[in-house]
Amino acid sequence: MDAEQLFTLGYNYRHGIGVEKDEKKAFEYYMKAAELGNSDAMQNVSNCYYYGNGVERNYQKSFEYCKR
Repeated sequence: MDAEQLFTLGYNYRHGIGVEKDEKKAFEYYMKAAELGNSDAMQNVSNCYYYGNGVERNYQKSFEYCKR
């Protein structure tokens, strides 16, 4: 899968579109897309760390992904 498809899967899991809502899976897909360079996914990874959605809250990691 490419970064855009992974981002879309993360979005669908985050919002429960066509699948059961699962913030942990959403985070995992966002992270995979971010590793492939998807800037929208990097922003969402930052938000997940900031708000603790699907992952333990971590302001430092949030800031690191926000800078990318």
